[in-house]
Amino acid sequence: MIKGIFFFVKAYCLNKKICYNAGLSEKRLKGLNFKMIRRNLTLFKWDHFLGGLWPLSTLSIIYFEQISGSYALATAVFAFSSLVTTFMEIPIGVFSDNKGRRKTLLWSPILVFFTFLCWALAGEFSCVWLLFIGAFAWGTSASIASGTLEALVYETMQELKAQGDFNVQYAKNGGWNQVGLAMSAISAALVSYFFSLQVLAWVSVLPALFQIVVVYLLVEPKRIRGSEKVNSYKHFLIAFRKLKRNKRLRFFAGIQLVDNAFGMASFRFESAYYQLFVADWLINLARFLKQICGMVSFFIVPYIRKIGMIRLFFFSMIGNVFVRVLGVVLNNFLTPFVMSTVNLFFGTAKTANADILQQEFSPRQRATMQSIISFLSGILMAVVMVLFGFLGDVFGPETAIILGIIMKILILIVSALCFKKSL
Repeated sequence: MIKGIFFFVKAYCLNKKICYNAGLSEKRLKGLNFKMIRRNLTLFKWDHFLGGLWPLSTLSIIYFEQISGSYALATAVFAFSSLVTTFMEIPIGVFSDNKGRRKTLLWSPILVFFTFLCWALAGEFSCVWLLFIGAFAWGTSASIASGTLEALVYETMQELKAQGDFNVQYAKNGGWNQVGLAMSAISAALVSYFFSLQVLAWVSVLPALFQIVVVYLLVEPKRIRGSEKVNSYKHFLIAFRKLKRNKRLRFFAGIQLVDNAFGMASFRFESAYYQLFVADWLINLARFLKQICGMVSFFIVPYIRKIGMIRLFFFSMIGNVFVRVLGVVLNNFLTPFVMSTVNLFFGTAKTANADILQQEFSPRQRATMQSIISFLSGILMAVVMVLFGFLGDVFGPETAIILGIIMKILILIVSALCFKKSL
């Protein structure tokens, strides 16, 4: 803890020294800047950790249902957030290119803080509208973090002349995000055991304040400072055409679209399914196990990537489907804990898919291509969220979970047929 505080104080002091550099030689200034660029790597880990530190996350769908009185309305909050993310992706990407990554990214934790504040107040006043106001801020924050943060990580690696290790850094960041999610789950289990979900909602507000400090300490890599502005509309058209012409890219982009939409919908809805078998505080323990498995999955990527990204992705999908089917077949108090081990394959699949896409993206349109995929994914995710809410109200939560498994199986079959020569 003391070491962490010392790191942030030192980072802040160096940041100020670079800002007020009139008395420094050029060589000394470059040395200080290089140190701060390297510290970005540590700050990325803290940012991902704090980004996952949302104690209400596991039980959010239950909390929203208590306020709105309906699973359909509860999932509509996330669906609305997804739509906001979708339509903000491209304009925020253009803003990030023109104004800089750090300035853009700083708005993300500020909006997250506002989101959690709105959701905590929504429980106090039983106001559904506050849920949707928070969802708007949450969706905007997600659109900022998705493209801008990944671009900042890549450009930081470029500045350090280590862009070949981008995927290693990507996996490490993802691992620390899972640590944050695990800490959220265990803290949620303790709080929800002794207190109400309303208290848990207020506890969730605090981590966003620390995340604002972390992002403030990030340093913008030189490679994008003063970059040449281009016609945004023309740039978008070029990226769309290249995406359309690349068959391999279209395929993996399609997999990401469907997998993200149904995967996130299942993730948000699974706590309602687990309520059929165990108490709320045990759901948090199951989520803790899930995030620990996710952490392991991300951290082992550097050691197993030699088997190839396509094989890694395919084998991860097999493991994912097997665990989900086993959990549903058991249909008892063990189901939440068995299904939590599905995250042993989450980090490997996510990193493999990201690596394949990055290899297929054109260098000049890299961020815009990702924005197009995120745009389409957001639309599909909003539809799936509403569908899951409807199925949960009419047929029960288990129906929505089974639909998610069916889509995973279809993705696996299509992947096997298209890439059987590469496996």
